[in-house]
Amino acid sequence: MSREQEDQERPCLHCMMVELIDDFFAEYPAAAASDKVDADEADEVIDAIAKTVAELTSQQDGVIRQQVIEELMRQIMHYDGEFRREEATSAGRAKDRSLLRGSDFWSLKFFLAV
Repeated sequence: MSREQEDQERPCLHCMMVELIDDFFAEYPAAAASDKVDADEADEVIDAIAKTVAELTSQQDGVIRQQVIEELMRQIMHYDGEFRREEATSAGRAKDRSLLRGSDFWSLKFFLAV
């Protein structure tokens, strides 16, 4: 089986993790009901990911563990930049639309869980 076929048949791990996290907080909410991620939920997800990475690399030598941690940090910064650019683009479009309608664009609030 080719790598491309494998990728098509293999589920998206990120999608599965997001679904699992959503299901977890739907069943065990950390705070009052909200569509936004609060600080407690973000901390809990960060802790879970950190423990998972530590467990997956626990049998590796120190150099490999350090490389994995550095790669994780690079990926976090990469995707953070992607999401911020996407948000800025969306906000720019919203601003253009709100100016056409005469509404106050600056009244929009953005929530970022870092």
